[in-house]
Amino acid sequence: MRLEDFVKGLPKTRPVYWEDSYKRIHEAEALKFASDEKSAFYAALDETIFHPKMGGQPNDRGTLEGPGYRIEVKKVMFMGGVIVHWGKVMEGIPTPGPVRASIDWNLRYLVMRRHTAGHLLDHCLSMETKVPAKTLGSWLGDPCYVEYQGSIPPPQSMERVEAMMKELILRGMPVFIEYMSRKELLKRAPEAPNILRLPFLETYRIVRIDGFEAIPCSGTHVKDIREIGSFRIKGVSATHEGFRVYYDVEEELL
Repeated sequence: MRLEDFVKGLPKTRPVYWEDSYKRIHEAEALKFASDEKSAFYAALDETIFHPKMGGQPNDRGTLEGPGYRIEVKKVMFMGGVIVHWGKVMEGIPTPGPVRASIDWNLRYLVMRRHTAGHLLDHCLSMETKVPAKTLGSWLGDPCYVEYQGSIPPPQSMERVEAMMKELILRGMPVFIEYMSRKELLKRAPEAPNILRLPFLETYRIVRIDGFEAIPCSGTHVKDIREIGSFRIKGVSATHEGFRVYYDVEEELL
């Protein structure tokens, strides 16, 4: 089944993960189900805590449970404002109506910490090189990295970046979320690392570590950078247009 056909006529999904990235279980309304050729099901809800695969962030995994059925969610996709869940039916037959959504919290929290660390890395790299960081892409799965425009900094520079990261994480700073128009974004955050890659939107969701650069971002983040915990740069490699910084945080649980 094509996703375009499945979402036709459905209302936009309310992304509850934007409002509360820490929410692990949520009661919603299942609007539509459809089976595919692999004996799995597509599901659309009126609102969801499942983050889709987008913006360099891997999708959440977890379960959808309704009266007499249970779906193990493997993939979550975004199509025309609708968030589509895909997974294997473990029992029963899915039907529209009340549904209980539960995410794999260990995975979500790891991604939240990696994502916030990536934003902090943008700042620390800019401070070290004295040049505003320009990102070309990122991936918060395995291996985790951010790709930047420009030449690879020397090893001693990357060592200083890692030391700066650790010092700031130990100190801790709050992470804020706000919304603004494109005009306001260009005025208030003209040096945002990813501003050249942004699609044209009426409203942008902005993530800002206290006192640092504002970064347009649709992902999930921790409330304070202290939650990132351990951090280390695992390697740096050249790419066609710049370089990638591979990094990770310790897989500790909340």
